Amino acid sequence: MARKKIGLFMNEINQFFQRSCGQAIVEHATSRDMDVIIYASHGSYSCPYGRNLLSEIGKKNIIHLPDYSKFDAIIVLPNSFDIYGMDTEFFELVKERATCPVICLQKDDPDNYSISIENKETMYKMTKHFTDVHGFTKICYMSGPLHSKDSPDRYEGFKQAMDEASLPIKENTVFEGNYWTNRGARAMDHFLGDEGEYPQAIICANDYMALSICEELRKRGKRVPEDVCVSGFDGIEEGKRNTPSLTTVTIDPRDYADAAFSIIDDIAEGKVPPKKITLSDEIELRASCGCGKQTSYDEETYNINKVIESEFLLREAGRITADYQNRYDVENALSVANYYFYTLGCDTGYICLSDMNDPNFRSIEETKIYSDEMILMQRMRSGERLKAEVFDTRFNKDDILPVEVFDKDHAGAYIIFPLYYKSKEYGFLVINPSKGQWPNSLTNTYTNALSGALENSYYQSQFVELARIKRLSETDPLTGLYNRRGFENGLAGILSSCNPGTTISIASIDMDDLKSINDLYGHADGDFALKMLADVLKGFIHEGELCARFGGDEFSAVLVSDRPGRIEEFVNAFAISLSEASRNSGKPYPIHASIGISDLKGGDNKHIFACMQQADKLMYMNKRKYKIRNK
Repeated sequence: MARKKIGLFMNEINQFFQRSCGQAIVEHATSRDMDVIIYASHGSYSCPYGRNLLSEIGKKNIIHLPDYSKFDAIIVLPNSFDIYGMDTEFFELVKERATCPVICLQKDDPDNYSISIENKETMYKMTKHFTDVHGFTKICYMSGPLHSKDSPDRYEGFKQAMDEASLPIKENTVFEGNYWTNRGARAMDHFLGDEGEYPQAIICANDYMALSICEELRKRGKRVPEDVCVSGFDGIEEGKRNTPSLTTVTIDPRDYADAAFSIIDDIAEGKVPPKKITLSDEIELRASCGCGKQTSYDEETYNINKVIESEFLLREAGRITADYQNRYDVENALSVANYYFYTLGCDTGYICLSDMNDPNFRSIEETKIYSDEMILMQRMRSGERLKAEVFDTRFNKDDILPVEVFDKDHAGAYIIFPLYYKSKEYGFLVINPSKGQWPNSLTNTYTNALSGALENSYYQSQFVELARIKRLSETDPLTGLYNRRGFENGLAGILSSCNPGTTISIASIDMDDLKSINDLYGHADGDFALKMLADVLKGFIHEGELCARFGGDEFSAVLVSDRPGRIEEFVNAFAISLSEASRNSGKPYPIHASIGISDLKGGDNKHIFACMQQADKLMYMNKRKYKIRNK
């Protein structure tokens, strides 16, 4: 009998509430031997293309991926759908196709089960704290996006308390934020207005915005709470650890998961659960309003760990983006995806792509989102960076993965991220975290970069001209060897495919006296000498190896060997052959090259640059010796 499945839909899964609630839902489901399929999309505020319609279509279309009739229950966080119209479209799909209970978190929905808190009443109480307890008369408010479903309720609570205190809401009293940390400066400029007078308190509709306000006040030389009091909403861990610790509204996200599964359990037992559950929340007064104490914790260790984590994510984000450049085919893009999968913080992942040959997929009318048959391209494991498990298996898109891939013995979570470029859905990434794991914020960069590479490969397959451009971009036009770009791409392929026991050698090769040939006999003869060297060099390169001209008189070769003596044979035979070709050329000048070679073991990729530098160093030593001998 097939294992029951929970469908969980939410955007921005790395934010505190989504992460905590999602992990709790997974714990509940797996304890009941149920799989959780999580449909996740990064929201508008992490959009790499700017806020435009096409880029948002690609994100929200993930809600068209599943067969809703196959779920035994659906849990949704519609307030996390910050893409305009996504929530309306989702509920239309659910109404039309779902046959199971649908449970909405953080939102009242008369058509489905709902679990929420009293947003209006709680924000009213928070505002009353500042008007009645503190006696403040100049209070500003940073709202969430007004199209977000909980924002109007929280704003109404603020307005009611201000009205009761007979405090006017002026033009610069309220600023519409985005529930994130990147609008603190704009909000502060808005609150100050033309007068430049700081408010006594700034109430924020969530903690992320409140933290951005605290940071902006610090930058402007203002103290919290001595100069300006600040409060948030939602009780995230970062607010607790902030200095000053943040006055906020606390609600444990796990309470939502508990309530959701109480509904699911009641229905399974034939009971009739309530359609609406209201959870209790609590205003927690901390240091940022001056009424509570600073939360104590090991600040130094916490800050060090945050810096280490941030530096890792920034470094790897740069590497991922750089390594996807110049990837013109799917195979190369998937190789890079496998290599960097370990950075996402989860053990196992899958890449599934749409069938680009499906005649109905991406037709002129573009009525079909994803192809009917998807292709499982590879399974990735964080401990196996150099080689993915290749499948090339077709399956029905509604199944998310081939049925044989799902874990038969243990229930688990499968988190789906769309792979898209603007409005094109190329497929999706499936992350299968182990217990206690959750994909980190690098997932956004990872999926964006992979999607961009898939876009490149799509156009490469559509236009033959791009194949020619790729060859030209990787080839030295004079010698026909790889150029530096081709060398780097080819070297990456060799490093990823070599066995640990294989020796990889980097040969740095420099033609001697090219300048003299150009000066005495002309550049045509200089080109002749370079082409002769290249032709001789190509004759000693085996299958699976490569050689390149970097420009001028600089050449390089990558040699692969699993037996001793290969390098000595190459050096001696190349020198003899080049000398013989020079004598038979009929030219009045010798054609000679100096060589330096350095080795590293297959799999020891971190030392590749040191290896190349050592080869250059040895080559220049031999070049000086040649000049001394031929003075």
